[in-house]
Amino acid sequence: MAYVDLLTVGQINTNDSLPINYSSDTGYYEGQYFEGTDPVAVYKKSKSVPAVLPVSRYSYDQVKEEITDFIRQTYKGYVLPTLVENNYYVGFSHILTTPEVNNLMIAFDDNGIIPLDNPQVAKIIRNNHPYLKGTTLVKEGKVDYDAFVKSIAVYDESNNLYVYSLINGARPEFIERLLKIDMLVAYNIVTDIIKVPVTHNQLIALVSLAYDIGTNKFRTSKVVKAFNSRNYNAVGTYFMEFVETPKKKGPGVSGTLYNRRLSEIRLLSSI
Repeated sequence: MAYVDLLTVGQINTNDSLPINYSSDTGYYEGQYFEGTDPVAVYKKSKSVPAVLPVSRYSYDQVKEEITDFIRQTYKGYVLPTLVENNYYVGFSHILTTPEVNNLMIAFDDNGIIPLDNPQVAKIIRNNHPYLKGTTLVKEGKVDYDAFVKSIAVYDESNNLYVYSLINGARPEFIERLLKIDMLVAYNIVTDIIKVPVTHNQLIALVSLAYDIGTNKFRTSKVVKAFNSRNYNAVGTYFMEFVETPKKKGPGVSGTLYNRRLSEIRLLSSI
């Protein structure tokens, strides 16, 4: 049974005795208690009134700085491709595909990541393969720090795309660019899929979730279904749909993902 299925709507942990607060298009509601043998969360409407707007009213330029700060605080950064709980990460927890890991390369343009088997990308790699593969960081038993700090990338001006080698790790300027790409993709996912009004904090939390799980999982999630059905009280609980990671004996709760969802829910439930 999935972790989220063990929860009563209003809980984020099975031990919770108070429902989490939530905002809706009718007001802000504070959790009081659970009642009944098949527990139901009881709420009290607060005098505080959240500002709730259609997602289209939040321009990317208006929210990108806060999204950036939240991602930096909530997600771990990786300079080298690093295996964590069955995924390889680089930058601020950007998940690498198997071809990207195997080749230690990543391609992107201003609109997002491009698969390495894209014909234009594959051509760049073929024509620049020795350069993109770099050189060893250890020479005669010593680390070549000049090589370590040098980024290796090829820019195709005609198509405005980069192929970046991770052989020497990810330089700060690349990590920043990757973060901006991933954030904009996540923002576009949220503003395309969410059809009901949200608070500013709800938007930031939703973008963080989309940043983490990607378009397909976000689109089909219980979070989206609850939002678009105006079941705002269930949204925080349904964030916990994404706390599990595959283990040898089936899925298990990831401490990293649990804490990430917890940070998002705290933001989500505040005004």
